[in-house]
Amino acid sequence: MTYPTYTQQQLQLKSIARLKQIYSQIACTVEVSGKRCKDAWITAIASRAPEAMAEYQASKIQKLAPAAPDEQTTAQAELDGFITAQAQAIAPEPLANVEINSNHYQVYAGKQLIAYIAYDHNEFVTQPWLVMVNGEEKFRDTTIFFCS
Repeated sequence: MTYPTYTQQQLQLKSIARLKQIYSQIACTVEVSGKRCKDAWITAIASRAPEAMAEYQASKIQKLAPAAPDEQTTAQAELDGFITAQAQAIAPEPLANVEINSNHYQVYAGKQLIAYIAYDHNEFVTQPWLVMVNGEEKFRDTTIFFCS
């Protein structure tokens, strides 16, 4: 917990009760000659404030131990590793898109043809872009972006 450093002018604007509170918060041990005099409290705080603030703050700082990873973080890391391993098993080489023309695309994994993306010219088709795998329709959408 930190406390602000007050200037002489700021302390002048505080009430005696607030000055006493500040005095006790910073663990000030300077003797106050006139307990009912505002200037006496301000002088005591001002004479002790920088060292007292530093000491007080150092005593209140808690060393935080590094947090142990929780179960969710561990489970997520395991899942990410599993997905990466599965992706490498299924498609060890990066996929490559080859544009035949503006309406036909082929997707290759290495040298093997994986999918064919085409534009369906039939009338009344609301999702003309389709993905074909092994001659079978697998997916349709309105834009090629979602099909690739």
